[in-house]
Amino acid sequence: MKKFSLFLPWLLVCIGVVGSLFFSEITHREPCTLCWYQRVILFPLAIILGIAAFRNAYRIILYVLPLSLIGLAISLYHIIMIKFFAQNNFCPSCTLKSVSDNPLTFPGLSLIAFVILNTLLIWIYVKHKKSKKL
Repeated sequence: MKKFSLFLPWLLVCIGVVGSLFFSEITHREPCTLCWYQRVILFPLAIILGIAAFRNAYRIILYVLPLSLIGLAISLYHIIMIKFFAQNNFCPSCTLKSVSDNPLTFPGLSLIAFVILNTLLIWIYVKHKKSKKL
């Protein structure tokens, strides 16, 4: 399992990229500015983590984790803006139905993905740091 532990974060990011492209290209939902910022962070992570997973380059976590934390902060900011400051008209393309009808929004999905990704990256880093592979 140690040898393949970077594949799980890479798979998570790939699912996020495919989902993001599906909703924008297939269902024609235009992403807002904050959604674009989250994508700008997510798309390179798919390439970087993919290369690192196939090369077993665990040191890449030191460089990927700050980028992932920025994505987490942007998605959290996006949720705060939608829920508390902008009512329901802040970003109509970011909601699956509307904020009041459905608590599941694209920024919410992004937040969940970035929380899981950061947790996995920190767990892998700590695990491999203990085994002196970093």
